[in-house]
Amino acid sequence: MAFHPRVDPKKCNGCEECLEVCTAGVLAMQDGKARPADAEACVGCGSCVQSCKEEAIIVADTRVKLSEQCRSLLRDIL
Repeated sequence: MAFHPRVDPKKCNGCEECLEVCTAGVLAMQDGKARPADAEACVGCGSCVQSCKEEAIIVADTRVKLSEQCRSLLRDIL
């Protein structure tokens, strides 16, 4: 999983805007709040984050970070 979406239930007001903009179907409603139902499907587009007026959603980028030296070596062999 390259991206990890999280919703702060204390901030979420249940407006469902994030569900409407998420084309990957990552979020679902539970007990009147949005929650990641299929986090594996998250593509990291940030649409849900931008749509949330309450700033209740964050999407962490969990991809491996490569050093400049590593990127340089990979460029040389590719």
